[in-house]
Amino acid sequence: MSPEALKLNDILRDAPKAVDMDLPRQREAGEHAEDMTSEPDGVRYEDAPGVSGLWATPNHWDGESAIVHLYGGGYVISSPRSRRKLAGHLAKASSARALVPRYRLAPESPFPAAVEDAAAAYRWLLGEGGRPERTVVAGDSSAGGLAEVTMLKLRGDGAPLPAGGVAIPPWVDLACTGETLEENAAADLTATKASLQRMAGQYLDGADPRTPLASPLYADLSGRPPLLVMVGGDEALLDDSVRLARRAGMAGVDVTLYVGAGMQHIFPIYCGAMPEADAAVAMIGAWVRSLVSRAA
Repeated sequence: MSPEALKLNDILRDAPKAVDMDLPRQREAGEHAEDMTSEPDGVRYEDAPGVSGLWATPNHWDGESAIVHLYGGGYVISSPRSRRKLAGHLAKASSARALVPRYRLAPESPFPAAVEDAAAAYRWLLGEGGRPERTVVAGDSSAGGLAEVTMLKLRGDGAPLPAGGVAIPPWVDLACTGETLEENAAADLTATKASLQRMAGQYLDGADPRTPLASPLYADLSGRPPLLVMVGGDEALLDDSVRLARRAGMAGVDVTLYVGAGMQHIFPIYCGAMPEADAAVAMIGAWVRSLVSRAA
């Protein structure tokens, strides 16, 4: 690992843990997720009032490509502005315009509110002239799973599917059965099984945690577009990522799985703070450009 990554690990190790916070403090902390992220150059930001979110448009936008980026936070915290910088970096790397829509949070608005809002945001983008074959749906952590179930809902509704999906990394099993929730408990410096179980309970509000539109690991994944999964090797959610990639591949989906050795939860968010994050964002950008260019 780079010296920058080791320094970041020291900062994360000493930081307060979400599992020790009440919900108001979790939400306050969630708005600081990008404090160490660099400001992307050559990107302009605008409000997207139609989805109560924001646009991040790179100066070299190709005029058609788009990313719908959904923000993680266990379905209970975060906002479009909490992923403003990451969206800008992804937009710049992909030559695509990034849309970060707001979705309702639990426990005030439990499952399936987030799924409904994310699907509505994608449809809004198409209504604004977006082309599905030039659009990718992405998300980090819980929103990596939300991106997956959004595509499942769109498929079920008979809506045109996007060109692909990006999960950085995905929480796709709200039953929390992944072995690395225990095996990586000491290595993961931010996510814990206890905090995930608490957020799952707040979001599900009594629903079955294996419901496919809550936990896409238990869904029929056939017929969905190509998928890029990116996860840190030290993450508690490593098993979720590997199991999703395996199930999708077995269902005939074109899947790319990247495991960053020694990396922490949502490590690409630390763009500008460590070279591993910069390389990860560049990889995502190249994958998106290659995918959407097929429809050019």
